[in-house]
Amino acid sequence: MRLLDEMYRIEREEGRLVRIAFCSEHVIYKAHFPGKPITPGVCIIKILGELLERKTQQSLTLREVKNLKFVNPISPIDDPEVDIAFQEVSQDGVEVRAKGTISNSGKIYTKFSLIFEQA
Repeated sequence: MRLLDEMYRIEREEGRLVRIAFCSEHVIYKAHFPGKPITPGVCIIKILGELLERKTQQSLTLREVKNLKFVNPISPIDDPEVDIAFQEVSQDGVEVRAKGTISNSGKIYTKFSLIFEQA
């Protein structure tokens, strides 16, 4: 299931920086959590994978989570837009490694280091 254009949309892409906006009416937020929605960690990983697929122009599958820190929760109400900064993206054969942060206005939400492979 793709989350792009359903749970979030891309507002701006500039090199390794992507600004996305969340759709607070998405069904996921009705369950996680009613009245005080936050973006589930698994959805954050899925969003990162989808954005990397756009950047690399290939289908990817998550292989390994090297490091993942949820520093602050992302609320589609309180934080409707965030910046995803891919500080490092490297490709070696079928492997794509990505390292970066999700933030907005100096507030860090997530730090990540993930390894994907071509699907």
